Amino acid sequence: MTYGKKDLPFPYDQDFSGIVTRVKGVREATRVALINSPKVASYLKAGANLIEQHFGGDEPAAAAAAAESGRKPYWSGIRFLSERALSREMENLEPPFLRQKGDGPYRSTWACHDDYLNDLLAFIFHDMNYDPQYNAEIETRGSWVSTDASFVDVVDRATYHELQTICRMPLFRLQLLMVATAHRNDGIHDAISSNYEGALDPWKKIYESTIAARGFQLREGITLDQFTNMLAAITEGFAIRNLGDPSAGVLGDGPPDNLAGMAVLAILNSYLEPVGTTSGTTLRESFGDISDRARPTDGTDDGTDDDCGGPT
Repeated sequence: MTYGKKDLPFPYDQDFSGIVTRVKGVREATRVALINSPKVASYLKAGANLIEQHFGGDEPAAAAAAAESGRKPYWSGIRFLSERALSREMENLEPPFLRQKGDGPYRSTWACHDDYLNDLLAFIFHDMNYDPQYNAEIETRGSWVSTDASFVDVVDRATYHELQTICRMPLFRLQLLMVATAHRNDGIHDAISSNYEGALDPWKKIYESTIAARGFQLREGITLDQFTNMLAAITEGFAIRNLGDPSAGVLGDGPPDNLAGMAVLAILNSYLEPVGTTSGTTLRESFGDISDRARPTDGTDDGTDDDCGGPT
């Protein structure tokens, strides 16, 4: 049976124009057809499989690859995406993806391995790839976020599952590696920016609807975009800490005890206010006033004797 592009699973059935940009072809029509061919999609699938095997946590394939190379995975960065490994993976793809043997089909598609890697990373970090890996909408984005009785319990539960979800995502682990090693002006940052767009847009809508449903509004001095980015940074920061030091207790003993939930509650307490009770001040102004009032005043000597044996 012959399979076409439309037979491939999401996101491999999508239009790769503007994502895959480095395939070979003298004529423009040839290149356009190749970009959206099952062949290119299959090579991207093979590369995605290798990434998942190496960054997917305790996958047996990752351990086997490390043992075969004699090195720890983090020593080699993304060197596991070698032409040889890619060829082996292509031979084992399941339909509807194409199986290819040898490096002939590969070399006829990309002029060099770097071109393939650039196209692969642009695809992997495209926002179309976020939700298939995330796969935790019910645990973190369900209707219960707006309807459950206790908003505090909602925050605890959502942050707890969100931490666990992104910690197990190969995409998040790969992103950490890329961000840490890419040059400041490297094009990979554009791809990662696209990934953030896919990740944060749903959350922005959820924050907006949940804030309104709970009878709150953002206080003066903060926008919804800023609010969304702050919560994302908090969650990712705790995820990195949890990956690097699982004994730190980031997840605690359950949702009410997770550190990300505590931090998010602090953000909500600082930047949300009940509708109809607008303070008219920014958090900076409000805390500035509080800190001024809380500062101890300097004591002065009024010349009176104390009870410690002074002159009479």
